[in-house]
Amino acid sequence: MKKKTSISLLVLSILIFLGLNNYSDSINYNYHIDALIGYLFFWIFVLFIFSLFAFILNDKKYKIWLIIGIIISILSILIAYGVGDGNGAIVDIDGELITWFFAGLYSFISIIYFIVQFFKNRNKPL
Repeated sequence: MKKKTSISLLVLSILIFLGLNNYSDSINYNYHIDALIGYLFFWIFVLFIFSLFAFILNDKKYKIWLIIGIIISILSILIAYGVGDGNGAIVDIDGELITWFFAGLYSFISIIYFIVQFFKNRNKPL
């Protein structure tokens, strides 16, 4: 399951990247749709990278980690799309900044979770 998920995330990120490049060249270009596709690509790529590190987890913990990752990525994408370009204030919070914030927070928590699980599994007797 872990290998199939990682390969699926890789293929999906490549397809979205190619679609993003093709959409950028189209006549009916919309900046907001382009940003949404970009957020989606970024999150799928982040999930792919961390799914490689998640091989140390057992199947149950891997599924929980993946479901939480998908939920956080969907919420992040929806919030980032809702904010849009920001409001032009001195400290401008736009969709890209929100996506980076949530991805960084998720990455930090995932790395700590992987390290804790690694040491738990290492100390278990066979």
